[in-house]
Amino acid sequence: DALPISLMWSLGKVINTSEVVRVYIGSFWSKPLQITENRKLFEMEAQDLFRDIQGLPRNAALRKLNDLIKRARLAKVHAYIISHLKKEIPAMFGKDSKKKS
Repeated sequence: DALPISLMWSLGKVINTSEVVRVYIGSFWSKPLQITENRKLFEMEAQDLFRDIQGLPRNAALRKLNDLIKRARLAKVHAYIISHLKKEIPAMFGKDSKKKS
């Protein structure tokens, strides 16, 4: 059980994403399992994989929405910074409003 967790943390450093990378464990070959003790684990992992694949369109839309929100926040911060600089350094923007006040 520690191996998938260790693998997920290692992949998280390599793959640039804010989410933890999900690692699926299984046997995806057509031959019967040689070690049958893992059958239940492999079946549960296969169900999780197929469920996650089915949820991809919904998750993609959510990811796009989160990206849009992130960009809007960055634009707002950028606008605040530019507004502040415009008030403090009017010559840079070609206005004399700071000198008059």
